[in-house]
Amino acid sequence: MQLFAALALFVSGVTAQQGGRRHNAHLWMFGANGVKIFTPDGATEVKTIAPEKVCKETTNDDGSIRVRCDFSDVVSDGRKYVWAAVARGVPMIDIFRIDTGDLVGSFATCGSPGQLDYHPLREEVWVHCSAFSNTTASHMDVFSAVSPAASIPATISLHDNTALRSNGKLTVAAELGDVAYSTVNGQPYLYKIDMAQRSVMEQYDMGGAEPNPKFFGVYDMAYSPKNGHIFVRAEVCCTCGSDESDTLECGRYGASNITLTIDGTDVVEEGQCGRHCRGGPTDTIGVMEFDPATEKVIGQHSFVGSAPVNAPFASPDGEHIILFGMNGGKTVEILKAGSSGFKSSLEATITLDFNTTNVEEYNVFDDFAYIQQGDMNLFVVSSSSDYKVAIVDMNSPNKDVSYVILKNMPYVDRSRSRQVEHVEGTDYVWVGGREQDEAYVINVATKQLIRTFTEVDARKLLSVTHHAFFDQASDFGSYLGQTGPASSATVETIEASTSEDTAPWRDGSLSSASGSTSSAKSLTDDDGSPNSNDALSIAALALSCVAIAAVLASFLANKKDPASGANKGLPLTSHEADDASLAVSLAVPPSVN
Repeated sequence: MQLFAALALFVSGVTAQQGGRRHNAHLWMFGANGVKIFTPDGATEVKTIAPEKVCKETTNDDGSIRVRCDFSDVVSDGRKYVWAAVARGVPMIDIFRIDTGDLVGSFATCGSPGQLDYHPLREEVWVHCSAFSNTTASHMDVFSAVSPAASIPATISLHDNTALRSNGKLTVAAELGDVAYSTVNGQPYLYKIDMAQRSVMEQYDMGGAEPNPKFFGVYDMAYSPKNGHIFVRAEVCCTCGSDESDTLECGRYGASNITLTIDGTDVVEEGQCGRHCRGGPTDTIGVMEFDPATEKVIGQHSFVGSAPVNAPFASPDGEHIILFGMNGGKTVEILKAGSSGFKSSLEATITLDFNTTNVEEYNVFDDFAYIQQGDMNLFVVSSSSDYKVAIVDMNSPNKDVSYVILKNMPYVDRSRSRQVEHVEGTDYVWVGGREQDEAYVINVATKQLIRTFTEVDARKLLSVTHHAFFDQASDFGSYLGQTGPASSATVETIEASTSEDTAPWRDGSLSSASGSTSSAKSLTDDDGSPNSNDALSIAALALSCVAIAAVLASFLANKKDPASGANKGLPLTSHEADDASLAVSLAVPPSVN
């Protein structure tokens, strides 16, 4: 009975309906605790995968061995798998089944895999690695999302400088077709990549004909499908350590010899380059707006208010580009993407009410969630120096801001990035709190904190939706003569047949997490051994059966007699009702031995 109680819970979770929207999403949490899978509101932990199964052994400087769960990036293809880069220095990618959560395996890739990107049209996952280069090393690998075990057909090298790490950012999008764009930290180029040939097509020098002598390279990127532009964040160098330097203090990382080209002459000075100079006096280049069609930089966005700009972010539709100022989270600028070839314009400047104590000159935002569903058009951000979440209503003329308090206490910990993840198709947004070993769930519709997890390492949060489930229902509906996507009657039948309250096998043996949760209950047999693998596997099978049966039932309910059309929109005959009932009952067995 516990096995089917787990099945009922899983099915009801993935086919829930909320505010007229259906979803089958879950929230996956990656961290020192391994991998945990939750229902969208965090009320139930559906599955746990122990860290010893998914994390990797690494060697410390003293030769000792430890297991590292430093997940650097995670991505879902929405159909079959979830992909995770697990630990620095380990050339492996973990791949999980999207429907059961089972670990498929660990697959070799280039050194220290970092950013992962999924290309929906090519059905490929691109891996951008960050290890130091050599003459034969790959900087990017490409996996088939259809068959991850297939051999990697080619490796991609972006540069031949063995003194540089290859870490950078990658932009892939359906709108870009077979072209991708990449940066490499410390390189002044934006690389154009032929995804079909697995090679660099072009490299654009972003420094221009007369580069700023402190220009170091480009790193962070955002892409707008609205105008096709790429927004690239410039990195700079800065001298330090003397009264004549850009800054007197060199900071916690010290200084090294850097080479600056001043008036055509190379000058060696003590200083730093890259992220250690962000927000400093030389950080005046900001974000460059690049038009791939003309292959030119068409504008710069140097400051947010009076502060240097941090990394750019784009809304899913590309209509807006969000720029955060490096002034402790006080200022946000919203750019509106215009026509291709023309610089984006400033639409609004927002002042946020966040604590800026000791972070007045720093960036406190590394992530945000942009929600566009129904009548919602919101972006949500949480400062890493405050227990507060801001919800910005993009539909309001003045970009109204509401706040949700995570804790009623002053923030005194180290400022550390917070991830913000919207669970697709729902009103729930999760916020990470790595410094406090916490995670928070808020409802953006009611603007309330609904759950706090403690003693968790929410290093990476990922909304995972099994799109193939409702795609199957739509395909069967089309095959049986329905027009367009699966009808509302089909969806209602699916939801009714998988309701948590009406599922015939529900025995009440599974409890939900409380409002303040230290650890949610995983599914176990009476002897304590995990059974969630079997439960989720059967759930995946049941979902497909329910989808097929529901479409059959809906088809029977809505079919039209070719000759008279008499049955269109009318109640089922007793024979048709029996057929529909049988179809659903076959998909939802009452018990299992």
